[in-house]
Amino acid sequence: MLRGIPVIPKLAALEGSRTSPNGTTLPPITTIYYFDQLVDHNNTGLGTFQQRYWMNWEFYQPGGPIILMTPGEGDAEGSDGYLTNKSINGLIAQQQKGATIIIEHRFFGYSNPYDDLTSQSLAVLTIQQAIDDLVYFTTNADLPMPGGDAVKPGQAPWILIGGSYSGALTSWTMVK
Repeated sequence: MLRGIPVIPKLAALEGSRTSPNGTTLPPITTIYYFDQLVDHNNTGLGTFQQRYWMNWEFYQPGGPIILMTPGEGDAEGSDGYLTNKSINGLIAQQQKGATIIIEHRFFGYSNPYDDLTSQSLAVLTIQQAIDDLVYFTTNADLPMPGGDAVKPGQAPWILIGGSYSGALTSWTMVK
């Protein structure tokens, strides 16, 4: 519970080396990747910020889905267990030959458009901006896995998943 609000518990990944289906050694599951996310999707002139994400393509084969999750209102570091088959995300990826991604929500962890929390900065901390972050990421990220530039929506299936606030964010994204 964070200030009386339920949050998704951290799920640590298992240590050890992993290999892709073709036998390639994969980077550690704790590797942090960065995406240039728009500060304001309604005013692209404000530039971008570095949004952190983590990824596992251990089970991925071409044509498999990309399972995307944001842990919501918390630092995403330490949530890498959700990338593995210790979680429903990873079990889906394993069974469907997909890849998993955890993307940090804006203003949480180190994915901050601004260095302060003034009311002016927080004006871009809205549900709509968070929805737009997910959509912009899926349509613009070149993922670090082989063929990661060819898995945009329309090229590969994407599954957005979450629980608690991130589950609500998933629903709102699907409605929008």
